[in-house]
Amino acid sequence: MSTDLQWLLVRKWNSFQVKGGHGPAFSKEKGNLLNRHSHKYSGLANSKVVNIYATPEGSIAITKVKKDATPNQVASARSHVTLRRSTGARRANKIAAAETAGKGYRADLRQVAVARASALAKANQRAANPPKEYAPKQRGRKAAAASASGKKDEEDVVELD
Repeated sequence: MSTDLQWLLVRKWNSFQVKGGHGPAFSKEKGNLLNRHSHKYSGLANSKVVNIYATPEGSIAITKVKKDATPNQVASARSHVTLRRSTGARRANKIAAAETAGKGYRADLRQVAVARASALAKANQRAANPPKEYAPKQRGRKAAAASASGKKDEEDVVELD
């Protein structure tokens, strides 16, 4: 069955579709890199699907359906590339670009795949190294008043033997 016919059958009736009020329709299926409900990004209606997602361990996984896959070989039809948690955003972008357009798979998804890999790498980096929070520094009169009150507290201390 052609991908156009699959899209015509699936586009209005599928369980992954998320409709808002008057805004655009979104989709939650695997393989939809932008989560936009359209034929180009659909993970259901396309034969060549790329899925980029974060694993529970914090690494990034890229999964795509092999070119010579048959419909009855579901598990063996997918190739997986897993990037370590310590992989930087530039290397993740390079691998995402190579897996989509570099090997002649889906060149139209290159920019979206690179953006998703970059966002996941940035999120993993932020989760591994959360930003430090510092107490606000007091300046001027407030700093002088705070240091003067600190000295008073030290003078009021009485040592007992």
